[in-house]
Amino acid sequence: MSSMKSKSSKSLLIITSALILASLVTACGKTSNDPTPTSSETSKVATATPVASTSASKPVTIKFAGWGDPSEKEVFTKLIKSFQEKNPNIKVEYLHIPADYVGKMNTILAGGDAPDVFYVPDGDFGRWVSQDLLLPIDDFMKSSKIDTADMWNSALVRYRYNGAVTGQGKLYALPKDIGPTVLYYNKDIFKKMNVPFPSADSPMTFDQLLDTAKKLTVTNNGKTEQYGMGPIWWEGFVMGNGGKFLSDDKKEFLLNSKEATDALQFAADLSNKNKVVPSAAALKDMNDGQMFQTGKLAMMIQGRWMVPEYRKLKFDWDVAPLPTNGKWAGWSGSVGLGIFSKSKNKEAAYKLVEFLGGPEGQKEQSLMGFAIPSFKSMANTDIFLQPGQKPEHASVFIKAAENEINGPWTNLPNAKWWDLLGQSMGPMWEGKISAVDLMKDLKPKIDKAIQEGNPALFK
Repeated sequence: MSSMKSKSSKSLLIITSALILASLVTACGKTSNDPTPTSSETSKVATATPVASTSASKPVTIKFAGWGDPSEKEVFTKLIKSFQEKNPNIKVEYLHIPADYVGKMNTILAGGDAPDVFYVPDGDFGRWVSQDLLLPIDDFMKSSKIDTADMWNSALVRYRYNGAVTGQGKLYALPKDIGPTVLYYNKDIFKKMNVPFPSADSPMTFDQLLDTAKKLTVTNNGKTEQYGMGPIWWEGFVMGNGGKFLSDDKKEFLLNSKEATDALQFAADLSNKNKVVPSAAALKDMNDGQMFQTGKLAMMIQGRWMVPEYRKLKFDWDVAPLPTNGKWAGWSGSVGLGIFSKSKNKEAAYKLVEFLGGPEGQKEQSLMGFAIPSFKSMANTDIFLQPGQKPEHASVFIKAAENEINGPWTNLPNAKWWDLLGQSMGPMWEGKISAVDLMKDLKPKIDKAIQEGNPALFK
């Protein structure tokens, strides 16, 4: 899931959150606390009837656009071939856009001749759907073989829109994937430093994280040779401390609350005060991913998309829940499969969406190791858990998917408020202003940006 790799490289403590949206060629609603599926549910997904052959008398050609590294491209090439065999009257032209997907798609969409089906990053969904570029799929879903009751609610809800806000209303895409964030850790470093492994069942508290990171940080002659923790994806810390970004009606900015500012200050202090997280200067020569892979970071936050790459590492590693000061919490990323609103072959386009977002498409992605299937029951089988392969505690991803919600950049159709926030946070990450003072200063400005950017919300 290269989309999430792109996000992961930039959603860091030391980089402004504005870059998150720019790099979301990848992650409002309620937390999904879905029960573990029964064995009968697992069987239902595994044996689901494949998409029926099209009854169209005239062959049609549709275009499909997405991105991804070579392994993802290979998976989707295989899936398209399988789809065409089952639907001989539908030919699919696959447009693979490996770089600057959102920028190129914006140009294509503006030209009015977009692919019939294309990846919809959850951070760009609100803008595209509010510009009438996506087709609602509820009517198709009524006769679909897709069992939405078996899908992660937090994945589905982010692709809903009611004309004013996202997270409610009609469904405009099926999730291609869901990518919860977790804590990766180098087991060899923990063993060498005689530090207990993080629990796979209970999140560390912030204090426990700091204590653990201090024990794993190695400094010689004033130079840090090994950091206990990688750059912080601070949004999850806010959620893990009970903070909110927006009010329930999404009209008011709430990051100035004590819960939120305490989390932000803790995240900033990890680098500036406690020196357990590398600073911007320390990351100039080697980014966090490279530091983790070369044994210079003991822990870091990432998503499932890194598993195939990390399975090549020579050291032992595993995953644990994101640190919180309470129950499991955090954000998950996602990419949707949407249909161009002006497609001339809507039925054929939906058949492809149904196939790629359905059991066969989800199975192939999951087997590659980089994605969690959209179906809860499939996630609880060896298709995803892959016993005998790292990570040992793959079930951490499942519980994370149950409890993590879509990122705050997805909360409103117009995300200028989020851009303004990201552009303003640099001084706080550099230790030049406190979280309390910065958020107090930003609140009226961001409240104004919310209202100006989303007028339908205030009608």
